[in-house]
Amino acid sequence: MSATPPADRRATTTADSIETADTIKLTDFPRFSGILSTIDVNDASLSDYSRWKLRFLLGWRAVYLGNYESARNLLEDVAENAPNDLLKFRALGTLVNLLGEGHRYQAAFIRLNQLQDMMPSIRDARARFQALGEASQLLSSAGQYDQAEAYARMMIAEPPPGQTICQGAQHLLRVQRDAKKIGPLDPLFDGAIDACMASGDNLFGQIMRGDVAWFYLAQGRPEDAVAFLTKYGDAMRRLDYSTLSSEIDGTLAQAYFRMGKMAEARIYAKSAIARSAKGEYTEALTEAYDVLYRVEKQAGNVADSLAYHEQYMAADKAYLTDVSARGLAFQMVDQQVTARRAEVQALNKQNEILRLHGALDRKDVETGRLYIVILAASLAAIVWLVLWLRRSQMRFMKLARRDGLTGICNREHFVDQADRVLAYGARSDRGLCLILFDLDHFKNVNDSYGHAVGDEVLKRAVDVCHRALHACDVFGRLGGEEFAILLPDCSPAQARARAEQLRLSISATAATQARPELAVTASFGVSSTLQCGFELHRLLVVADAALYRAKRAGRNCVFMGDTGDIPDSPYLTEARG
Repeated sequence: MSATPPADRRATTTADSIETADTIKLTDFPRFSGILSTIDVNDASLSDYSRWKLRFLLGWRAVYLGNYESARNLLEDVAENAPNDLLKFRALGTLVNLLGEGHRYQAAFIRLNQLQDMMPSIRDARARFQALGEASQLLSSAGQYDQAEAYARMMIAEPPPGQTICQGAQHLLRVQRDAKKIGPLDPLFDGAIDACMASGDNLFGQIMRGDVAWFYLAQGRPEDAVAFLTKYGDAMRRLDYSTLSSEIDGTLAQAYFRMGKMAEARIYAKSAIARSAKGEYTEALTEAYDVLYRVEKQAGNVADSLAYHEQYMAADKAYLTDVSARGLAFQMVDQQVTARRAEVQALNKQNEILRLHGALDRKDVETGRLYIVILAASLAAIVWLVLWLRRSQMRFMKLARRDGLTGICNREHFVDQADRVLAYGARSDRGLCLILFDLDHFKNVNDSYGHAVGDEVLKRAVDVCHRALHACDVFGRLGGEEFAILLPDCSPAQARARAEQLRLSISATAATQARPELAVTASFGVSSTLQCGFELHRLLVVADAALYRAKRAGRNCVFMGDTGDIPDSPYLTEARG
């Protein structure tokens, strides 16, 4: 038997090294990286498959090392040009994660759509498992909870060899947290955490523990949340994962605040902020600033509370903007995919028409008339399809301007409309007034009756206000239970009277049909262009200060703002404006 030629032996050894590197990349990154460093991607002895797989692994390593631009170029090359569908599929899964983490949401959803199209044809269980996890995370972040939960449950139902229910359960629990599905936790998650720890997937297990503590807090059990995190918090922080550490401290800060332990709440809120990733705006960061604002306000530290409130509003705006960007990216890509499929269908119909045209040329006049009828019907279908797409786009634009719960202007659209009305008022020298109000003790409604009742309370309050407003009034929801109404051509006395009318209407109306015993009141602050000029942020500052004076005066009352409420440096200019 003849010996294996040296070139063939080298190719076999190199291919084996690539396979070994692929196997250990998650468990022994230093060795994985060292193996890749010894292999030349241009080695002529490499097979076409090995060369493309090496490019995929180099892209994966670049992601791990934080070289995101290089990683994206390598992975996109594999996803577009690799001759092997499995390599394309794996590269797409990694790209979805990379683009999502880099806030390139539209590109991420485009790649996710390609991943979903390929998934039915992929038989490799590990690759499918990884892709399901990436899809579940990205879809959950964009508010597509049903599809995200379905993918997570598929991971739980069929983990590949060597895997447990750990990762699927972690994705499922996070989807339920993102969707705010507050209810009893499934015992499945206790077993999943044990499975994570037993299999060495500590990060997934500790993330689940952090989510369990969050659910305790959301269920109104702050003591249980503190006890749980006290038991496991040190082990969770030893992972040195900044996002998890920030979430843990944010949960502890909220729990201690609800327990009335202000010193501990302050410590953990500051720790949550310190542990947050630089340049990232998360729910944990927003809530930490909110806790600090409330702690300092309760302590009577006015300057600190105002500073923290400004930081809270800025963080909350940035976080909500990012959340909206994810949802908008999903909708845009979804519409693009729908439009492309419609175009393909239209082209297929046109091709069919052309085929029929050739056949009909050989028929008599009666058959020719039939062709004209078919052509007209097809063109009508295309026109209908174009009109349908246009209506869908207009409907989507409307959704982007309206608050999803109450149907009134969202914050951004209210600001745009208010600026336009104020500019007209300035030109025509007509006075305007701004009413700012929020519902008293609304947090207690959510905590006592649940968020579903809280949502109904908000909708009923908006309905009450709608009945008292004029067609030219600009009505918007600024966030949470806080609302603003801009009244054109209105004097301060008239604005106060209308605010008083709204206050009485809200307090006299049952908060929900299902709970007539639940009474809800509101506190109002009013400002006028006679005091503040025609700048929206000044009107908001004065009305906001009057609103807080109304709350300090016992709530369920109306206070007029005055120019003494305007601080030296504009308050909440960026957040309000």
